[in-house]
Amino acid sequence: MKRLPPALMAAAMGMSAAVSLLMLFAAGVTRFVPLSALCLFIAAVMTWVPLKEEHGFLLAFIEYVFVSVVAFIISRRSIYTYFYIVLFGSYGIVRLFLNISLGDKPMSVLLRLLWFNLLTAAAIAFAQFVLRYDLMVATTLPVWALILIMEASFGAFMLLYRFAARFFDSALRNILLPRR
Repeated sequence: MKRLPPALMAAAMGMSAAVSLLMLFAAGVTRFVPLSALCLFIAAVMTWVPLKEEHGFLLAFIEYVFVSVVAFIISRRSIYTYFYIVLFGSYGIVRLFLNISLGDKPMSVLLRLLWFNLLTAAAIAFAQFVLRYDLMVATTLPVWALILIMEASFGAFMLLYRFAARFFDSALRNILLPRR
């Protein structure tokens, strides 16, 4: 496969970062319909698919750091900003690395789930010990139900990301990133 020129990859990174920031900001200010905020958040994460699927590790990492810092500055009161920074923003980079080194095997899926669980544990520990926030006050569900909900949401996100990557490969690659 012919590689894209660096200028086109940098332009794709800039456009993807701009759209991600716009979607994260919109998800943070949309308070009336929680489902629309969730959809905007997922759209913010999915704008990375073209860049990551083109094997742009460095550009994908730069975009992740840039979007995380600017989103934190713009909308630090939004829970979606923290979800992006801590959990879902780095998923595409980890997925690409594991797929290149291991292929799309069950071990890769388990390692990605482990990645999500480790980052979630670190975020919970940070919230409890540094920020002094008791997470169990916010819910009446038992811990086992929260773990099941968390694992189901991680699995659903992984399936959605895979669907977006395949849709990009089959329908959008030649339209968005033409090769001459």
